[in-house]
Amino acid sequence: MIILADNDIVYKLACCDLLDSFLTWLDSPPAQVWVLPNIPFVLRKKLKNNSLALASLNNFLKQTQTIPVAPIDLLVRFEQLDVGERQMLAVLVEVPSILRLVTGDKRALKQIADMLEKDDLLAKRLAQTRTDCLESIMLGLIELLGYSAVNAKASLGAESDFVLKMAFGHTRSETHARAALTSYLKDLTKTATFVAQ
Repeated sequence: MIILADNDIVYKLACCDLLDSFLTWLDSPPAQVWVLPNIPFVLRKKLKNNSLALASLNNFLKQTQTIPVAPIDLLVRFEQLDVGERQMLAVLVEVPSILRLVTGDKRALKQIADMLEKDDLLAKRLAQTRTDCLESIMLGLIELLGYSAVNAKASLGAESDFVLKMAFGHTRSETHARAALTSYLKDLTKTATFVAQ
């Protein structure tokens, strides 16, 4: 099973030093996780002043693979999306062994939801694919590691994402974190119904 991971989710989890835990949570060989070709350049630049996050990213990139180049006709099909999301969807449509998509980009998920009525192939492939967002991943990591461990790490990277900032922190409780993550996830899935809850 191939898993596609976008730059947004990798960046946010790197800021929290949770990429190793993320790979454990996926329960799949790291080499089956595919990332965008530009990820080393984009994220190393963004994380250059965060040595812990940069080390986490570099370790993650040593274990994962790069998404293959998608055909031009498929890239054009998704031209309303940004370059990275376009590449991921084009590869998703083309490679049947891709069965999971993980993304930290809620705007892109909402755009994809708007496309489904007019794109039967994309709708079919997303129905065959589990799609996880930051909220579902963080809830999964709480189950895997326990709240205290996740809260300590998420607090490190809370500035990287509004939801992390709202859900986690030294004064937050597990009840609060779970409620916040679940609320944001339910709000997202009202539009992007294909996202896992």
